[in-house]
Amino acid sequence: MCAVSLGVAIGALSFAGSAMSAVGQHQAQQAAVARSNAIAQQQYQQELQIAAMRDSEAGRAYQAQLKSATAAKNAYYAQISANQTEATRALSAETQKLAEARTTAAFQQQENIANIVKSQGAVLASGKAGQSFLMQAMDAERQFGFEQAQIEQTLYDASRASGIAKEGILLDQSAANMAAWNNLPADPLSPQASLLPVQPIMATGPSSLALAGNLVSSGASAYSTGYQLDNP
Repeated sequence: MCAVSLGVAIGALSFAGSAMSAVGQHQAQQAAVARSNAIAQQQYQQELQIAAMRDSEAGRAYQAQLKSATAAKNAYYAQISANQTEATRALSAETQKLAEARTTAAFQQQENIANIVKSQGAVLASGKAGQSFLMQAMDAERQFGFEQAQIEQTLYDASRASGIAKEGILLDQSAANMAAWNNLPADPLSPQASLLPVQPIMATGPSSLALAGNLVSSGASAYSTGYQLDNP
């Protein structure tokens, strides 16, 4: 009776020890898996926050670039307007200068006509005739033609100079417009969203069936140990 009790007791103790070991191992595996999953989830959340902060910073930088580009374009259009105003003023000044030259020439022509009429009248009033009279008349006409040619050449030169000056004004305007265009910054590119981190796959803990199997195996081993002690 004592031998049976000893075998049962030893078997029970063996089962208890094996069961406790199996349960402890099962719980340790569960804790390790849970800790690994928690770390993976925390890292994933941190990566999400970093991506969100990066996108937010890129968005603020993009808005600042947009404001700067808008200000640059406004300055460009203002410069183009100023260039046009200056070119118009300079062209008007050249036109006025040429108009004044033409007015001066017109008055000079009228004065020349008056002078030749006066000169011819004086010759006629002298009562002279013959070759001397003819020479005086022709001399007055030559002088009138010479003076008229001078006036026409002066007008031609003034008109040519005015055309060259106006062409220079337009070229300067074009160069100023091109310089203003070259100073424009490139339009900012809208930022692309950051690539999201890959969501971690959670590891699964040890199976409860495995624990049950270990307990059954422990029970069988304990029974075998007790049986062998009871039946030497």
